[in-house]
Amino acid sequence: MTRGTVALAIGAVLWCAFVIASTFLPGGPSWPPVAVYLPGFLIVPVVLHTLFRARSNVLLCLAHVPKSVLLTGFTIAVGGWLFSFGAIAGKPGTETLCAVAGLVIVLHVAFGLIGVGMVRTGR
Repeated sequence: MTRGTVALAIGAVLWCAFVIASTFLPGGPSWPPVAVYLPGFLIVPVVLHTLFRARSNVLLCLAHVPKSVLLTGFTIAVGGWLFSFGAIAGKPGTETLCAVAGLVIVLHVAFGLIGVGMVRTGR
C-alpha cells in the first residue's frame, strides 16, 4: 500500500505541474478549478495512510530518503510553494488555479517523501 501511496502522490504532482505549465501557454486550455480539486482530495488518503503508518517515525523515514530524491522533492515543493502564495502565476485569471495546484504539489511532495522513506525502511 505504501508504494501505491507514493505512486498516487507522484501522479498528482505531475498532473498539477501539467495544469500549471498549461496556464503559461498563450493558446493553452482554460482549466476549471475542478482540474486540481481531484488531486487535492486525493491528498486525504495519502496523508491518512502515511500518518497512520509512520506515526512518530516520520523524521526517521525522511532520514532514509536518498539525498538526490530529497533534494529533487524539496526543489519541486519550493516551486509549488511559490505558486501557492502567488509569487508566480500563469495567464491573468489563473491565479486561483495556480495557487491551489501549488498547494496540492507541496502537500503531495511532503507526504510522498515520507512514503518513500517508509518503503526504504520496510514499514
